[in-house]
Amino acid sequence: MSMRTALTAIWAALHTTQYGFAITSLNGVQGPVTCGNAGGGISPHSLASSSLKDCIEMSPAQFGLVTSIFTLGGLLGSLAANSITHRVGRIGTLRLSALCVLIGSMIMGLANSMSTMVIARILIGLGCGLSTVTVPLVLSEIAPPSIKKALGIMNQIFIVIGMLIAQSLSFPFAKPYTWRYVFTVSIGLAIIQLLGSLFILNPEKEEIVIGDEESNEEASLLPGESQKSLSIKELLFSKDPLVTRGLLVVLVTQLSQQFCGVSPVMYFSTRILTPVFKSNSRLIALFVIIIKLPITCVPAFLIERVGSRRLLLYPTVFMSIAAVLLAFGINYDAQALSVIGVFSFVIAFSIGLGPITWVILPEVMPKHAVTAAGSLGLAVNWTLNFCMGAIFLPLQKWLSGGKDEKEGNIFFVIAITCLSVVLAMSMAFKAKERVTI
Repeated sequence: MSMRTALTAIWAALHTTQYGFAITSLNGVQGPVTCGNAGGGISPHSLASSSLKDCIEMSPAQFGLVTSIFTLGGLLGSLAANSITHRVGRIGTLRLSALCVLIGSMIMGLANSMSTMVIARILIGLGCGLSTVTVPLVLSEIAPPSIKKALGIMNQIFIVIGMLIAQSLSFPFAKPYTWRYVFTVSIGLAIIQLLGSLFILNPEKEEIVIGDEESNEEASLLPGESQKSLSIKELLFSKDPLVTRGLLVVLVTQLSQQFCGVSPVMYFSTRILTPVFKSNSRLIALFVIIIKLPITCVPAFLIERVGSRRLLLYPTVFMSIAAVLLAFGINYDAQALSVIGVFSFVIAFSIGLGPITWVILPEVMPKHAVTAAGSLGLAVNWTLNFCMGAIFLPLQKWLSGGKDEKEGNIFFVIAITCLSVVLAMSMAFKAKERVTI
């Protein structure tokens, strides 16, 4: 792999860093943002010298909406990615992604009301939706065949890096007013992405020479296509069994990633762990992400030997077991059991559904259907992401009956869904195999 290709891969993967950042950027600063107890009993205007409020009064349900509403933007972005890519190419799509995140993050840092934060989160989600469709395809297209699957893991690694950065920032900035500085990091990343795009192969400035390895690696990033790509409508009505069975695998794996409940766990990990760890919950949430980063690299060394299917199925079974341990740990205020449960849950996800879901798309779909399948699959992913994020806290409260010692009950439900998706994924892969044999 050439140096320029490596730099292109890093530049592309930076866009999914923003996705990871958006997932946890509000997780550790909920109190200071919402004028809650973690903010020290502050009021919206405790600092009269500032034109910006120190905090924005929100109920837990309202904060949950602000947190999860960015998935609505993600849904819109993922649906639009296919048509935008046809018009401006993958580079242009990622530039638009960075611009949306840049504007959204600036609005977020200057917000003085819940409605403004909602608009900002939707814009950030729009940019993340475009990138989550585009980046895995870019990595697949520029990677040499020998490391194509392994390089695809890079997508998830950079998502985790974004989550780690955001969670780490909660320690210095989880204070009145200063929580706004968290979003300056996202702004800085977006600027780097936009500047970096100027050094990626530009069709208006460079001529692609057929036969040149580097040009061939990057040719797919440009507008225009040698083979007509399917639209989402054509994809849905396709009668090609390779397309229909491949799409089934894509949709089932995307649904499985969200049905297992990792997104709300990462959105609200501080809140989930508070009944057991009290003031140390933010620190435990940070350790969860720290351990997640090296573990996410493991599939890069396993996927060529073990295969995508096994890396999806077996770790998901362990997620079910871990969810049961976490449920008992929270319900019985058992710190050791809670730590084992949450770490095991995240580790299993980081080996399986986390990275492999992104790799499976170009593996099971014909090239001319990849972009449309990515748009549709990610639209399903984002939709369920929003639903899981929106219902998690209310469902947790309902299942617990309002008692702290029963807040782990929701993880019994997640354990069942994990086993259910193992069965669904197994059936989808078997259906795909019947076509390819």
